[in-house]
Amino acid sequence: MKQLTDIKIATAIVLDKKITDETHVKLSRFYSDISRYFHAESLCFFYYDDDDLNARRMLLKAAALEDYHQSFTYLLWVRGIDKVSLSSLRRMVGAVQSGNVLSPASTQMSSSAATVIVSPFDVILAEAGAIRDLVRKHDEYAWFTAPGSQLLRDGWTPPISPEEALCLNLNALGHQVQSISLTTDEDDYVRPFRFSGGVQYLPAFHLRATNVMNVHTEMAIITKTAALVKDLFKKKAVAIYGAGTVATALLPLLGETVRLVVDKNLAGKQLMGLNIAPPEALKTHNHDVDSILITPIGREADIRKYLQELLGADYDDRKIIGLDSYRETTDGNIKKTSVLISTETEAPYVAPLKAPATNLKKTRQRNITKRGVLYVGYLCNVRCVFCYYAYTPAKDWHTIEECKKDAHQYRAVYGNECVDITGGEPTVYPHIFELLDYCKEIGLTPTLITNMQALARKEKALKFKEYGVYDFLCSIHALGDTYDDLTKVRGSWKNVLTALENLQAIDMKWRANCTMTAVNRHQLRTIAELVHDAGGRVINFINYNPFGEWSTKMDIDFQSRHLEITPYLKEALDYCDSVGLEANVRYLPFCIMKGHENKCYNYPQLSYDIHEWDYCSWFCVDTRNISYHVPEYIRSIFKSEAEYHLYIANKVKRDGFCQSDRCMFCSVGFICDGFTNQYASRFGTDEMQPYPGKIITDPTWFIRNQDKVVD
Repeated sequence: MKQLTDIKIATAIVLDKKITDETHVKLSRFYSDISRYFHAESLCFFYYDDDDLNARRMLLKAAALEDYHQSFTYLLWVRGIDKVSLSSLRRMVGAVQSGNVLSPASTQMSSSAATVIVSPFDVILAEAGAIRDLVRKHDEYAWFTAPGSQLLRDGWTPPISPEEALCLNLNALGHQVQSISLTTDEDDYVRPFRFSGGVQYLPAFHLRATNVMNVHTEMAIITKTAALVKDLFKKKAVAIYGAGTVATALLPLLGETVRLVVDKNLAGKQLMGLNIAPPEALKTHNHDVDSILITPIGREADIRKYLQELLGADYDDRKIIGLDSYRETTDGNIKKTSVLISTETEAPYVAPLKAPATNLKKTRQRNITKRGVLYVGYLCNVRCVFCYYAYTPAKDWHTIEECKKDAHQYRAVYGNECVDITGGEPTVYPHIFELLDYCKEIGLTPTLITNMQALARKEKALKFKEYGVYDFLCSIHALGDTYDDLTKVRGSWKNVLTALENLQAIDMKWRANCTMTAVNRHQLRTIAELVHDAGGRVINFINYNPFGEWSTKMDIDFQSRHLEITPYLKEALDYCDSVGLEANVRYLPFCIMKGHENKCYNYPQLSYDIHEWDYCSWFCVDTRNISYHVPEYIRSIFKSEAEYHLYIANKVKRDGFCQSDRCMFCSVGFICDGFTNQYASRFGTDEMQPYPGKIITDPTWFIRNQDKVVD
């Protein structure tokens, strides 16, 4: 038998009247009561609709979605906000846990001198698995219809209550269900549970739930801190820059070694008995210390630059120590290294490829994309430092049979018309031409996402065109030597330029991806110029998303704050506007991109770009994609592709992103991702600037004003 604190209860409240301020007060106080008795993360969704059956269907959908997102133990179904008590709920849970069955007829209600038996279906308790079975096996119009009867879809009301029909349906599937009627005069009235973010997946709910900010405790930081402290023990006189959490933790270890603590914001205060001085004090004491320790994590590069300006000729890079100075080697040891930061303000020389794309048809119509994505495996011929798949354990190619099966699913089951073939590097996949032949056979138009190294051979590029590749999506993440540094392959930039010449020579369509980092931010405009001049039709500027193994790393040396990138990005976007080059920005909050919001694609917008991926096939269970595998019964809940795509977008958002308190007052918070959990943990969310006005729920609100290339 489970401990009560391990039992997560999802409560669905069918409201009998529209929500008032009084109702909201009850709802907001409910969770504090129930969480003290059951699991602290119990859930609640509530809904009112003039159509009683529609209200119930919406709530049951929300329950199924929440169970998929974060499974719960029991669904507690409540008919009316004032019909639940903690003692009755405990009695029901106890009966289910012990295998007993409560007698609905034993619950009575006093009315004057008479005793009246009331409906036994005010409150229903069912296991989460029962709800899953119901949604899998029955159409939504049958959920609240008695087995064997037929509910007409023109408003006909069944002869029994919807709750009774629900119980009968669950029983027919072999599930035990507790159902009782409740009075409201018991001694421990329970207020409604907290809001659940899950209901925002259904557009009719329009609720906004605060995401909890995740703060990661990372073993890598602990390891590097240990290495840093070991080095500091060798020092005789240390100055600490910053008086925050890290400084507070290190001071007891370093003891009398610390001669000075400086902090811009805390100057004049004390830290563990030491007076905090302004940073300018370093100019006076610079020769009295042999090391300056930077303690604000994630801001080391900025502080180094500031110290260089502050100290001028007295700046000595060898004296500056920070966690960014320690990098883990492949054998697990720690070694000191320089930070991978590019300080060049001008891009290197680029070959004059002057042949911009012409006669491009564009549109402002926004439809759900019909493009799939097919992974051939994760082997690659370069080693980009920021690769999303750098930590993927599976390094083998997928078999041609597996790839053909995926392609067939995309075309036959999900109706995809195009497919992005990716890896790893698909141009070196051993069976790539057989796969291209198969795509042509089934009517699936292929694009290859490529680093272009193989396309430096003109005959290879031409063969891809002959085998039906419609276009290439080319990775241009930097220019010149910086590109070689990012890919860890000397001569890779030269191959890119040769490949672009080859694509021009064979009249091949292509687009560009550019992942934005601290290394290439100064080059963004020049990269856009290259793409335009060399005939690229579209450029995608992609914010680095630290997903997977990257999500716990606080010392990603190529990661920049958003506001460090956006000045260069907006300059590049202004250029794109001036020459008519379609530019898209992936995964940046709208408020960071003010003035260019129509180019900003978060997950709610992504599937409205015809060159991006269809969530139905991308997240399906029957292919080898590494994304979520969403079961078919969840997809069948939604009446339209638009609703389902919004659900997937919000699931990704809830799992990998967070929003600050100020985001809750932003009119576009519903259609914006916010900040990745790792980014918020490392840099915070102070960059966020909320939009005023009415809440916007249309994902295309901004992007419908962008002119996009039509294939």
